[in-house]
Amino acid sequence: MLYEAMELSELIQVFKRKVVIEDTAILIVWLNDQVYAIKDRCTHFGASLSKGTIDQNKVTCNSHGASFDLATGQLIHKPHIGPLKMPAKDTKTFPTVIKEGKIYIDL
Repeated sequence: MLYEAMELSELIQVFKRKVVIEDTAILIVWLNDQVYAIKDRCTHFGASLSKGTIDQNKVTCNSHGASFDLATGQLIHKPHIGPLKMPAKDTKTFPTVIKEGKIYIDL
């Protein structure tokens, strides 16, 4: 089901935004003229990915460095403390639709 998330023009200005739809926290990102929507929780420790960094189609959690592909949710780099790698798994992404200047997310 499609849910209205926000205005596209607003996202372009702010680059990333956390929204909550149906009790699901979602990070929406504008990158390379694309809109991405990914679950706003790191699969390692539950930290908010919206507080992380965006670089080259990935979001990196600021807690322990786990990074996820924005398009697929695939775990790219495992979380770590120094050289010690910790467990994590892929996360969920959501299809987006832009219609009449608004971003919709399919949950």
